Parts: sequence; structure tokens; C-alpha cells
Amino acid sequence: MFMESIMKGWKLGLLVGSFGLTSNAFAQQRPNILWLTYEDTSPQFIGCYGNKEAKTPVMDGLAAEGVRFTNSYSTGTVSSPSRFCLITGCRPGRYGTGNHRSDYEIPEFVHGFPEYLREAGYYTSNNSKTDYNHKNHKEMTSRSWNESSNKASWRGRKPGQPFFSVFNVFHSHQSRTMTNPWDYYERQILAHLDVGKQIAETAPFEMPAFYRDSPEMRKHVSRVYNAISLTDQAFGEILADLEKDGLRDSTIIFCFSDHGEGIPRGKGSASGMGYQVPFILWIPEMYKHLTPWGSGVVTDELVSFEDFAATVLSLAGVELPSYMEGVPFLPAIQEKSKKYVFGACDAVDNNAELSRSVMDGRYMYTRVFTAYQPFVRWIPYYDVSDIQHQMRLDYRTGKMNACQKEIMEPRAAEYLYDLKKDKWETTNLAFDPAYKSIVEEMRSALKEHLIQTRDANFIPEYTLASECVKELPYYYRLSDKKYPIEEIVNVAMLSGMSEEVIPQQIAALQADNKFVSYWASVGLFTQRQHLRPYISQLEKILPTVAYPPAQIWLAGSILENEDCRVARKLFDEYLVGENRFLTIYALNVLLEMNMDMANTFVPQLREIEKKYGNNQKRPGVEDMMRIARLRLEGKDFQFDTYW
Repeated sequence: MFMESIMKGWKLGLLVGSFGLTSNAFAQQRPNILWLTYEDTSPQFIGCYGNKEAKTPVMDGLAAEGVRFTNSYSTGTVSSPSRFCLITGCRPGRYGTGNHRSDYEIPEFVHGFPEYLREAGYYTSNNSKTDYNHKNHKEMTSRSWNESSNKASWRGRKPGQPFFSVFNVFHSHQSRTMTNPWDYYERQILAHLDVGKQIAETAPFEMPAFYRDSPEMRKHVSRVYNAISLTDQAFGEILADLEKDGLRDSTIIFCFSDHGEGIPRGKGSASGMGYQVPFILWIPEMYKHLTPWGSGVVTDELVSFEDFAATVLSLAGVELPSYMEGVPFLPAIQEKSKKYVFGACDAVDNNAELSRSVMDGRYMYTRVFTAYQPFVRWIPYYDVSDIQHQMRLDYRTGKMNACQKEIMEPRAAEYLYDLKKDKWETTNLAFDPAYKSIVEEMRSALKEHLIQTRDANFIPEYTLASECVKELPYYYRLSDKKYPIEEIVNVAMLSGMSEEVIPQQIAALQADNKFVSYWASVGLFTQRQHLRPYISQLEKILPTVAYPPAQIWLAGSILENEDCRVARKLFDEYLVGENRFLTIYALNVLLEMNMDMANTFVPQLREIEKKYGNNQKRPGVEDMMRIARLRLEGKDFQFDTYW
């Protein structure tokens, strides 16, 4: 009945030409909607998800009266691609917005979904993070929100006007949980957290199994618990304001994080710890008929971030635009309509990465296309931190067990985890014969998804930043001639599989399409330890490869096996050349190349710094140079400012 009355009102608004002209009675029937969003948090660290040491009474209280989701997933593993999906209801794959902090244009037909709410008479406020990850994000922000600032709230609305308000609490961000120095953490977190809610580093909290259970590591992980506890405290203050204003009984509350935990092998990793998010839905009595679940329940309903915008619009009685990809899980969706949800992990801070995942509610299958690097990758925002310093030291000094060492060494090409039985994801089932049929089914589903959506993030950023400036990634990817996605995916899926596929990869190097050639070269770099019998053949092919990013990875593969003059000359030119993207690719290769060969390029690193004045005007190069100097020369670094 509720939805019938909403849709009647929506149609009336359409007839009179404006949602704002519907009756006050209709406006008051529509629910207020509040999003309590927070940063970089996995369910394993929340009390109502089973962590007995966590101090999260506000979230636990919402769950006790509401609905706790155990199968809620972000579409990405870092904030900006995830928030692109949240604001648009579209996955990043079709739009080329998967790389962290992208600046590429998206089609004009894509709008921030709060804009539709405004047209329907809602007051919309955002407090205050945007991070929408595309070129026109400022325009999207202004069109989406009546107010977007650190003072924004529902209190700017007209009397009786329904609202959609977002409060993003920053305390659990990676800057607080690991990146900033300890004295910053004390000022930013401990100084504001009630003493009774603080968790000492000596407390008996559970450590992730992939970390050493040492005093040093426990100190670092205690930051996670306290940062989340302060987040929970802030949520309590917001809800107190809602109660004070007499709005709690008419407001539907979504409480969720933007992706997984802000620690090494969490955020930025294609794993459950990267994708899975805590999500609690609280519905007041007057709107209980909208939910099939009831109160104080746990659901294994499979939901993903593209569903959130669709659900809010449906609750508000607004017709979904055709380009949106999500499926509403309210009002009163009774039957599960999803078999799978999909996740994507792309470049973070110029570390070249591409992995794709599919989840079915129990198992998570991941295909790693850049398996040459570990879960703990060379990323400036991670490697400046004390915890990552400690982990690299423990690895070098042989203090890690097999499980802990695994995340420091090159990854497998495929992973299958049972998320119900293996919450820290320490047992890879992908190569267990007992799970062969599951792996094959999920691999096939993932491949079909990549081809069907024509995932634009298989386009290297070198091309995204040049050709795709004139032709948007969304449209560029639709051309079979420019972007033969099935052929690209087929070649990319050879990466890391076995020595037997090397002849296929070598043949693909010489393909007419540059992206096919690129993914063949990346795949060969992943398997470079097996290339010795093919080096003379690859040396002849190298000068004929027309696409510079492909040449760089191929040159790296050759140099790993033999100090070839042609490969070295070409690699030198790209490393010190003016195109910053090619320099960044070359630095990515250096970070994974064996130390003896990589160290021969230290003079070129110094030449780069001299030639470009420490690269401060070359975005991305400066930070990647810091990482290269750290790995090759042990030269530590700190950021000029922390926030």
C-alpha cells in the first residue's frame, strides 16, 4: 500500500511538472533517509559481527533493533571508485573510473542519484566527503546536494520536507589506523575517545591470522579498534541529534563503511578484507512494512554498492534511470534476485594493479592479472607507515610463519576463499581438486561479466589519459576494433597460469591490437622466471612492439633474465623520459625486478630527480620515486604533511 501511494504521488508530480508540487501529506509519507557512512572498515572489527573486544555499542544497538547484513560488498577496495558507485548507482568498470583518484570524463547522462531526490522534493545534505572519482565531480556535487559541507545536515530543510542526509565519519580512515605517525594518532583519535572506550595494545583482541602476534604488531592493530570506537561514538552523537529533533521515528538509517579495513592486506586488496563491508539497516516502526526481514535479525541477502542508490530512489518513490545497474533491496523485496556480486581492484597511488572478484554469498573467487606483486604492494601511502615498515622488517629477518610470509610474496593467479569458514582468508582453495567445479563456475561467471560489461579498466592509464580525453572511456570501450574485449580478456587470463601458455603469450605480443599486446607483456613479466628458453626470441620481438607500455614490461622480463643492450637502452629511455605515465610503468617494473638488476638503474633514478627537480610537477612520479629509493637504497621517507 505504501508504495502504491508513493507511485500515485510520483505520477501526480510528473503530471504537474514538478515533484515539489505534490501535496504536503504525500511529502510527509515519504521516509527520511539517513546514511551513516564511515571509512575503511571490515566486519571482523565490529562488535555485532562477533568481535567480543570491539567497543561499538551504537552500531551494536542499531543491529539489535534492525537488520545486519552478512553479505554486503563494496564494488571497489579503496574509497574513490567505491564512492563513484555509491553516488551514481553504476559500477566503475564501464566508465574507466576504477583507478584511485581518476579524473576522466563520464557521459552526461550519468547523474548523482541525490539529484533525482531533489527533483522529487527531498532536501539532500552531505557532510561532507565526496571523492566521486571523475572529471566533473564538482558539478555533480552541486547538482546532487542542497548543501555539501562539514556543517550540512537535515536541519536546512523546510518544515515537513523529507530529507536524505549523509554523514561520513572520518575517524576510521587509513590515515588514522596506520598511515599517520603515532603522535598524530594520539591527537586525532585517543585524545577524543572516552577513556572507558579505549582498547589498550595489551588487550586480548584477536589478531588477523596473516599478522605476527607480536607486541609491535599488536600496538599497530590497536589503532584499528580505537579508531572504530571513536567512529561509533560520533554516530551516537548524530543519532542523539536526530532524536532531539523528533525525527528518529520517521527516518530509515543505513550504516556502512566504504570498503574493507585500512590495514595492509585489507584496503586495496582483492580479498574479502578489501570488499566486504559491515552494513546495518535500521527501520522505524512506521516503515516496518517495507522490509521482509523484521527487526533484530541477520540476513545473508547478497547486496553490493550499486544497489544502494537504487534502493534509496525506490524508497522515495522515484523511478530508476535506465543506466543504473543496481537492484533495490527495499521496499519489501521478498526473493533473492542475485546469484553473484562482482568486485574490482585497480591502481592505487600509481601502483599498477588489476584484479577482479566474484562473490556468491559464501565463496569469493579472484582472478589476479598482476600476480607478479604481493598483497603487500609497494604503495607510498602504505609504505610510509610504521606497520608496513615492521612487516617488511619481520619478513627480511625471517620472523614470519608461512601464512604471514604469503602476503609478502608474489600472489597466485587465482584465489578461492570460503568466507563463512575462513574469515581471515588464509586457505586458498583454488587449486584444491575438491573445489574444481566451483572454481570453474565462478571463473566462467567472472569472465562473462568482464566481457559483457566491456570493463574499460583493462585500458592502461597511458591511453586513458591521452586517447580517452577526446573519446570518453565509456564510448571508447564500445569499439570492437579499438577494444576487442574478448580477445583482451582471453590473453589477460593467461597471466600466471603455467609455463605451457608462454608460446600463446609470445604470439599475442605481436597482435595488431595494442591492448592485447600489453596484457601479453604483463603476463610474461608475471612468468619471467620461466622465460630463459625464450629470451633470444623476445629480444628480436622487443623493437617491433609498437605500444610503449607493452615494451616496458617486456624489457623488464628480458632484463630479469639477461642484461640485453637493446632492452636496457629502451628501458632507460622510458625511465628518464618526459611522459610521466611511462616513467611510472618503468618504476613499477623496477619495484618487482630482482635486486641485482634493479640496482643497476639507481644512477637513472638520480638523473630523474636532477632533470625534473624532484618531480614535484609530475603527478605520481614523485611518490613512486620515493618508493623506488626506499626499496633499492633503503632511503626512508616521510610526507611533508599528514591529515
